[in-house]
Amino acid sequence: MILMKKIIKKFKKLSQKQKIITILGILFLVFLGTKLLPQKEESISYKTEEVKKTSVVSIVSETGEILTSGKVDVNSSIKGLVQEVYVQNGDPVKSGQALFKVESSASFEERASAYSSYLTAKSSLESAETGLHSLQSAAFSANQVLINDAVARELDETDPTYIQQKADWLAAEANYINQTTSINQKKAGLNSAWLSYQSVTSGTVKAPIGGAVANLALSPGQEVDITDLALMIQNESDSWAKLAVSEGDIGQIASGQKAMIYPDALDGLKIEGVVDRVDEIGTEISGIVTYNVYLNLGQIEKSTKPGMTVQIDIETQKAEDVLSVSNSAIKTYQGSKAVQIVDEKTGQPLYLPVEVGITGDIKTQIIKGLSEGDEVIVGQSSDTEASDERSGMFPMGGRIIH
Repeated sequence: MILMKKIIKKFKKLSQKQKIITILGILFLVFLGTKLLPQKEESISYKTEEVKKTSVVSIVSETGEILTSGKVDVNSSIKGLVQEVYVQNGDPVKSGQALFKVESSASFEERASAYSSYLTAKSSLESAETGLHSLQSAAFSANQVLINDAVARELDETDPTYIQQKADWLAAEANYINQTTSINQKKAGLNSAWLSYQSVTSGTVKAPIGGAVANLALSPGQEVDITDLALMIQNESDSWAKLAVSEGDIGQIASGQKAMIYPDALDGLKIEGVVDRVDEIGTEISGIVTYNVYLNLGQIEKSTKPGMTVQIDIETQKAEDVLSVSNSAIKTYQGSKAVQIVDEKTGQPLYLPVEVGITGDIKTQIIKGLSEGDEVIVGQSSDTEASDERSGMFPMGGRIIH
């Protein structure tokens, strides 16, 4: 610190010319020092891999759900007291066969209210179905007016008469379509009202499908609610899964393709399946069109249940024992595909056009342009290494080429 103060004090005593010469001398020494010191320079490292024969598989992955699993849960569906149980575990049953009888614990008022709701829903459906015929007739009449008048006279679409008659027809058609939707809703309401009425009415619960009884959870004198699981019926029917596929992927999927199914709730379980059918017409939800795909899973584990979420991998294409490289090796070059190789003389990358086949999740099939054993670039990294600029030497080793 004292030395620095002495230098500054002496510098201040110098003339203006001496100060300039001193500063220039210092700058020259700094410049000379940087040139003599070892330089830091960026070095590009190329990682390569060998072209080999492998299997290449193209997969479409989506989320789906289990539709059926060869078994059906049977609930009590009636709140009350179990009077009789007609089956035991392992008993074979047919569809519609009586399983158990429950005496409802509902009051007279509850039963009357439920029956009244059922009758109201039934009357509402009948009225809607009657009105449908009138709306269909009105839509047909409006269409005929448009065809026989405005269209027949070849009126321009901007003509007021044409606009009005077309609007009348479209409005009548919309009323007819809306009524059809309303009828479907009222049918669902009637079904719900009927189930509600049954839940407060003493009766016998019957088998929804044929099969064998399992997991029987009832005994005479037991109190049950409508949602209580009474028993399970299982049979030898195949299980199914359903998934929705995007417009971009649906063209790759066809009947007969193999699939692997992974239930989210059952860690480690893998189920083999086969694509059975694919929807021809898409379903639009919020502007997004998807196509339903249905898979046959055959006989599956008892732990799987309808409604379970599953991850599904569909094998859309597969090639065995073909030349392949990692997907990272494939580049776009002059409107086509290419790989990069390292020039033996310069150590620089060169583009080599190739013809590709199936592209999988990891590997891409090479049809033309490479031979087994060739080395292609799959990645690169840059690093700064100290080197003597005058030597021109770069490190080299293994399959990492600088």
